[in-house]
Amino acid sequence: MSQPQLPRKHSTGVASETATVVDLQAVNDGKSKAASTFSTSPNQSPQTQHSDTMPPSTFPELRLTVSGSLAPMANLVKTRTGGGAEPVLPPASEVKLSQRHKWSLLGVFSLSLFIDIWSYSAFFIFTDPISVDLDVKFEEQSWVITAYAVTFAAFLLFWGRVSDLYSAKPVFAYGFIALGVLDLIISFLPDRYSFFVLRALSGVAGSCLIPASYRLIVAVFEPHELGKAFTLFGMSGALANVTGILVAGFIEYIPTHGQGAPWRWFFRLLAFLILPFAVGSLFFIPKPTGAQADAGEKWKRLDLNGSFSMLFGIVLLILGLTFGASYGFKTAKFLVPFLLAWPLFIFFFIWEARLPSEYAILPPAFWKIPNVAVLIVFALYVYGWWAVNFLALVETYTKVGGEKAIIAAVRLLPEGIMAGVVSIIGAVYPKLVSRPRWPITIGMVLALVGYALFAQGATGTDYWRYIFPGGLLGSAGMMVVFNGVNVGVITAVPAETSGVAGAMLQVAFQVGSAVSLSVQSGLFTINPGSIANYKNVQASFYWQIGFGFLWLVMFLVFYRPSKNVTSSDQDGAEQGGSERKVVAAH
Repeated sequence: MSQPQLPRKHSTGVASETATVVDLQAVNDGKSKAASTFSTSPNQSPQTQHSDTMPPSTFPELRLTVSGSLAPMANLVKTRTGGGAEPVLPPASEVKLSQRHKWSLLGVFSLSLFIDIWSYSAFFIFTDPISVDLDVKFEEQSWVITAYAVTFAAFLLFWGRVSDLYSAKPVFAYGFIALGVLDLIISFLPDRYSFFVLRALSGVAGSCLIPASYRLIVAVFEPHELGKAFTLFGMSGALANVTGILVAGFIEYIPTHGQGAPWRWFFRLLAFLILPFAVGSLFFIPKPTGAQADAGEKWKRLDLNGSFSMLFGIVLLILGLTFGASYGFKTAKFLVPFLLAWPLFIFFFIWEARLPSEYAILPPAFWKIPNVAVLIVFALYVYGWWAVNFLALVETYTKVGGEKAIIAAVRLLPEGIMAGVVSIIGAVYPKLVSRPRWPITIGMVLALVGYALFAQGATGTDYWRYIFPGGLLGSAGMMVVFNGVNVGVITAVPAETSGVAGAMLQVAFQVGSAVSLSVQSGLFTINPGSIANYKNVQASFYWQIGFGFLWLVMFLVFYRPSKNVTSSDQDGAEQGGSERKVVAAH
């Protein structure tokens, strides 16, 4: 079957990381300002064009990420690149497809986001039955979740760069196919070692989908359709967060064991959902072109030394922390991987400093941008807030309280609902987080109050007295923090670094979650009785409170509000009709 090909644009230079920006002003104008940051006029040089744009730090922006955070999108797509290069993607749909074709493709992209999040959240329910069936030791159970999360986080930067340089279509299609095949194989595995290895490989495959989906959505849809397309895509992420544990809870009702165990049918369900759409994507997704450069130039710009030194550093760090929590922090199982990780990180930063900025996947100038380092370090706390209480409470309800998994899932549903409500409010009123300092501070206070309530008790009447209000307050607060961190990074970075900022945020979110679960795994063993002794659960909650309080103090000390960041209304007055931008980046 013939495929529509996206036309190539002639390049004036070598493009670096690309982020896609949506111009909301076109909604009010009723017309498209089809001008790229670096191509406002055919007679201007890239340098002149760049100097004519509004200072990037004044943009009130909101980044879409895989968590399901919603953002208002609208009519004009711009692409921004570093080094004065011409954008890879033009500011409009690159091919003309029927409405049915376009929205069907959006359904496939949204399904990929669903699968990525289900592959993480559902295992708060399945951790215990998988551990029983595969003889996973209690102190190693966190690897049921983190085996996927660590490799997912480690490969985000790499696949984002591949999508930029080559084409997002094969990255998406073959990654989706690989994920479906791996899930099917995992459903038949008889031992924990092969399970962990293939779960890690499925994380590599899953990390292909997010950056490729963003690039393909921009290539397929017309500018005036992008608002609706990205809103629906973001809503699918929020819905997946809520439904993952519910679907797992329903599947737990399957009464068989062995090869018919419920968790095995969950993996088969994933494969059944993935493979038809993944194979079909080879034929029905148009193929956008990558950067204009020869094969040798693209190979250099992949920055394999930088990508893989960071990748293996992340994996070794999490491996060491997990082994330290399980076997002790004085054992070789902790010391060897933990100590090996740091030379890799040091090598990464030295290597990046020696490369020209257009070749470096993370140039040193990125860390000199005010507040970026503070906010990315702060992002390490965010996903862990949900992960730590989800795992502990589900295990408490099912293993200690003897409840069905579906009941445990329903008990946690208020957290997902509140996160979704806050996401929608943030999308409708983006000014609420346009100045991140106070939203983050208030949200963190609510999140810490939530954990203080969690620590009081989880069973019997304690659920309604402590867990239910703690979930509502804490999850709402943490979602405000999540949106505030995103907006804070985007209002701080210049145009040419917005793509790598989005990727680094995702890495920080995922690695922070894996670290939190690893530490929690060790704290479950400090008193006899493991998770049946609620003092161990309380210890993990108190650690999360201490961790969050320290991060909040560091944030208040080191964060410096930008004098250039203004509200949306002020921006409009200053700009004479400003360009409010929402970044959709890998």
